[in-house]
Amino acid sequence: MTLRCRRCDTPIGLDDFIYIAYYPHTMGANRIEVQYECAQCGHRGTRTLTQAAWDELMLRYLENDERTVDEWLATQQLGPITAEEIREVRRALRHENILESLREWERTRDKPQNME
Repeated sequence: MTLRCRRCDTPIGLDDFIYIAYYPHTMGANRIEVQYECAQCGHRGTRTLTQAAWDELMLRYLENDERTVDEWLATQQLGPITAEEIREVRRALRHENILESLREWERTRDKPQNME
């Protein structure tokens, strides 16, 4: 799956996203709203994707040439991200494990360190 500008049909890349909203649903019908600005013509558009379409789009972005060095380092991977890894991250986000880890990191980072 690829996103394309509705005006000039240029492929939309990760850097073209200006807003992403995640709308969870209790029955698994999650929706992701993506707003983008086309780098070619400047057109702004909005698309609403299913969770499966979003996952497929992210896999395509991260497995192809669009992965930047920053994205590579942020994922702490030595290869392409798999569908199973995305599912693991989604499960962690649902259970707030990642948020708890970030909060713990912020607490330890803000504490003054004893200099002895």
